[in-house]
Amino acid sequence: MLNKMKRYIKAAFHFSNSETNGFFAMIMLMLLLCIAPRAYKLYTQYYSKPLDHSKDIILLEKNLLLLKENARKVDLIDINMVTAQDLESISGLKQKLAVRIINYRNKLGGFVSLDQYKEVYGLSVHLQRRLMKQTTISEKYIPKQLSLNGSSFKAWVAHPYISPAIAKAIVDYRNHKQFTTIDDIEKLPVYHLNWAKKMMPYLSL
Repeated sequence: MLNKMKRYIKAAFHFSNSETNGFFAMIMLMLLLCIAPRAYKLYTQYYSKPLDHSKDIILLEKNLLLLKENARKVDLIDINMVTAQDLESISGLKQKLAVRIINYRNKLGGFVSLDQYKEVYGLSVHLQRRLMKQTTISEKYIPKQLSLNGSSFKAWVAHPYISPAIAKAIVDYRNHKQFTTIDDIEKLPVYHLNWAKKMMPYLSL
């Protein structure tokens, strides 16, 4: 194609071969001078434009958050499944307090709320908060329950939430009439709403 253009220029202007080559070179140079600024501008606009990584950053932050949450879940101790020795791994919790927590858990029949740490004698507020952060209770956990119609007076008074007066009221009620629903505890003369809320998870018929 370039040779055809040269022959056309030579014939049109009656140039010699050297004149034709010179004229052709001058035309090409002029074309380059016209095109080069535009090409350079397009090049700089494309490569100088900052790349948008905002979506990648958002995705990365979400993944990091998930990793942190999973790490916390892995580190949590199931308070209803551990021994006193396991609890001693929590900073500041010495053997004596760890044993006391486990003993209280066993008397309750298992923890149903982390707020129950507040009921453990000698456990400072600082340690209560630390335990709440580092322990958990399985959503599927069911505590040991006392039968309103079957458990003995001795079993009732052994529970931290049951006083001798409440135990006697329960036994007297069922000697007269069996409990038909757990809500029948409202009929006890010693019934108290706050006590019922705490005790309800530990009751069965």
